[in-house]
Amino acid sequence: MKIRFTSSPFDDDGTLLKALLLFVLLIIILVFLFGPPVYPVPTGRTANVPGIILSSKIVPIMKITTKPKVLYLAEKSSFPPVIANTPQPTPTPAGGGILHKIAFASNRADGRHYQLYMMDANGKKMERLHESNSFDRDPHFSYDGTRLAFTSNRTGRYQIYILDLATRAVKQITHGRNDKTNPFWSPNNQQILFTSHNQESAELGIMNAEGTGIRQLTNDFGHSHGYGFSPNGSWISFESTRNNRNEIFMYDILAKTSTPIIANDELTYQGDPVFSPAGRKLVFTSNNSDKNKRQLYIYDLDWKKYYRITHDDMDKDDPIFSPDGSKIAYVACWENAWNIFITDADGKHARNVTKSYYDNVVPSWR
Repeated sequence: MKIRFTSSPFDDDGTLLKALLLFVLLIIILVFLFGPPVYPVPTGRTANVPGIILSSKIVPIMKITTKPKVLYLAEKSSFPPVIANTPQPTPTPAGGGILHKIAFASNRADGRHYQLYMMDANGKKMERLHESNSFDRDPHFSYDGTRLAFTSNRTGRYQIYILDLATRAVKQITHGRNDKTNPFWSPNNQQILFTSHNQESAELGIMNAEGTGIRQLTNDFGHSHGYGFSPNGSWISFESTRNNRNEIFMYDILAKTSTPIIANDELTYQGDPVFSPAGRKLVFTSNNSDKNKRQLYIYDLDWKKYYRITHDDMDKDDPIFSPDGSKIAYVACWENAWNIFITDADGKHARNVTKSYYDNVVPSWR
């Protein structure tokens, strides 16, 4: 017995079925000619890339980008992968200007006492900012470029001073028995970080720009120093030996807590962490690859990984980004003296800008 298929009572001659088939065929032709529909994706790291709808969710189609070769993976950290509300880096004006100045300390005057100097970023127009028979070090520009905070032992102990660049007047803003070093301005120019030294340890402190309201941020066994503010002023990067080895930490100013982001073993050094102007990276020094020579590394806060960017045989220290984030100034041992070098942010095209047989240390950009 044969089974006969008949059309629906509502479609005696099959017209509706034929129409549906033609409609489906038309949709297939349109998709083939013009492609599938494109939907917008949320703003953020996947902005400006196409997306597709899958299970009622927008799934971004990420473009493949070339990343630097990662030599080391950082330890797991609770530090957020992206710092919110970070300002855009300040552009460097073409042809020179205020952002091209670098302040530093040098003993070039008498071979003994370190004094403060300032020069163009190409090493030209060098000038001595003041004269004293003391050791003046650790200069750091305020973010408005009008003042320098620095360390001096002109009263016997190392204390923090402010140099007004317009009048060249110097004012001492800290006192007491403990040495205080390494001043670093907050991005809003209202506070200054510093290191307070006692017999057992060195701890991070913070104060108002006038020297008032001093309070201690860390209280741990070991030494904490070599730090910098995030551009939004919410975090502090620093190195510490609290675990009997040099490691890099992040201090949450609001929560008043410290989190290690680059752990270490006892045979290597990690230090001098400073934020990029956009807040997405840290530059720091480490002897991970060569136990006798510290090199420059970048820690990517989005990817939570770090990689090496310099590969020569010179020991390095004191790295700091330029205000536009395109360059890094640092100190390297050259001809048995510390000199200031500038490199591109990827570690390429390094050049010596001081070329001195005397020490030139702790560069600071404005």
